[in-house]
Amino acid sequence: MYRARLGRDRWVDGVDRDTRRLVRPRWARLALLVASCAAVAGVEAGLVQHTGNLGPTTYIAPQASALWPYDTFHDVRWVLVYHRSWLGFVGESAVAIVLRGLFCTMLTALAWPARAPRPPLPRLAARNMAFAAALGAFLSPWGAMSVVVAGVSLVWYLWAAIIPLLIMAPFLQRGAIVPRWWRGVPPAGTVVISILNFVTLTLSGAFVAVVPPGWRTAAATLLGGANGLLWYQAVRTAVLVQPARWRRVPATPIVAAVVVIAALAAGRVSQLRLEPDRPSEPPVLSDLETQVMHRPVIYLAGHNSRYDGERSGASLPVVRFSYRGLHPDGRPRPYTARDTHQSLETSATLLDAQVNHINRITGQKVAILAQSEGTLITRYYLTTRPHPAVDTLALLSPVLRSGRIYYPPRDQTAGWGVATGWQLRAIFATLTVGTRIPNAAEEPVVRSILDNAPLFRGRQLLCPIAGVRMAAFLPALDGFANPPEATAGGTVPTVNVAGPHGLVIDHPLALRRLVVFLNGQPIGERRRWDYAASEYAGAAWQAPVLEIPLNPVWRTAAGKSTRGLDPDQCR
Repeated sequence: MYRARLGRDRWVDGVDRDTRRLVRPRWARLALLVASCAAVAGVEAGLVQHTGNLGPTTYIAPQASALWPYDTFHDVRWVLVYHRSWLGFVGESAVAIVLRGLFCTMLTALAWPARAPRPPLPRLAARNMAFAAALGAFLSPWGAMSVVVAGVSLVWYLWAAIIPLLIMAPFLQRGAIVPRWWRGVPPAGTVVISILNFVTLTLSGAFVAVVPPGWRTAAATLLGGANGLLWYQAVRTAVLVQPARWRRVPATPIVAAVVVIAALAAGRVSQLRLEPDRPSEPPVLSDLETQVMHRPVIYLAGHNSRYDGERSGASLPVVRFSYRGLHPDGRPRPYTARDTHQSLETSATLLDAQVNHINRITGQKVAILAQSEGTLITRYYLTTRPHPAVDTLALLSPVLRSGRIYYPPRDQTAGWGVATGWQLRAIFATLTVGTRIPNAAEEPVVRSILDNAPLFRGRQLLCPIAGVRMAAFLPALDGFANPPEATAGGTVPTVNVAGPHGLVIDHPLALRRLVVFLNGQPIGERRRWDYAASEYAGAAWQAPVLEIPLNPVWRTAAGKSTRGLDPDQCR
């Protein structure tokens, strides 16, 4: 050991010259550490902010300098969305690994405690790049789940992406900092720092979303700098504090295996619950039948719903939309969960036929009550077809801001997100093996959303339609899957209610307001703080948005040009 001089009267313990340690005052290294983290987040936010309609993507910029594994989760999502070929996917992954490895090498070196010997920089860089590659491969399936959220805007997939990441974070944080990091239970300080980084990243995304657009780059820069303080403490804890217990046990591989098995089991259970032969449970339509005043209403149930032909919903005034069409006498046919997986085009054609039939036999205009997938079908129908027989539309649990990403059909070998598509096919094929549920990544309804994404992105689902009274009922938990500002400015009246996706019609308050609305009376706005809070809380964990002009598939949607379309503006 030797003592290295740092000015007139200042010394710091050092190690032999072969380690080539950075010998700067601690405050100077900390300042450089914070500045480096701030600069990376600010550069990403600035580039995104000045590149078209990518506003929601700015919210994830502070993660560019986050701790392991949040930083790699950030990189994985970018690569999964923004590649156009297999070669591009491999090349971009390699570039992301190298850049992440070098950047984390610098941060680790700057944060290294002065009283502990640090490995030579080449060895540290090799360790960081190897860890970045391994971690990227491990996190890729969960990154793909976040891409699914951007595709279909369902909050369940967000939990599937975030919960395993949060569990694994304390075990992965020490990776590339110290050898044998996979052994033992992480010290308490590592667990606290990991949770704190998750909280700060969540709050950072919310803050970037809430400030005016002109200030978002500055906000991302400031909040990215906070990662530097956490890096400083994380490295010191990893180097100076031994694992809490079980120091010889490979705790990290064991926990990783448990998380993977648990995720597969949970996904498997969720798919088995959707078996088509499970007895149907009719929605609460009886109250509407007795309270709606002398007008026909068509109720479109959501994805994986069923209709067994029960009397409720078979006759006016409230009838079920059938995903299999009508009997010759006009009654809706029974259908199974599999039928709801058909394309939006097919369902819109059936809806058009049912609307015209009811209008013809009653002589009255029709109100549509659409839930979840039904909101997409109805929007597609009203946007692409003449609809003089429809004058009222209530949207229950609308699937807002879907179609923010893309991947091509299985018969195409190139296109935005081509590797992502095959990864999702493999994931859902594994989850659905032995079941009769179609592959969720390639089912026709998902393909319809991806191919016609400009019709559903931004605020489009809630934009007014000429000649149609509209209202939307939004469950609070859906906000996590929707970037902020989806329901602000120029949209139809919205009513926020407590609860998860798909259960709005069972909510007493929603049902009362729904009856008032269907009877032609105004219902006004009702916004809840928890819906807005969930929107901002989920902002940091969304996948990047694929800009509409970049994808040639989106130059037309449902036969209409998308030139000049701003998804966040109603036209």
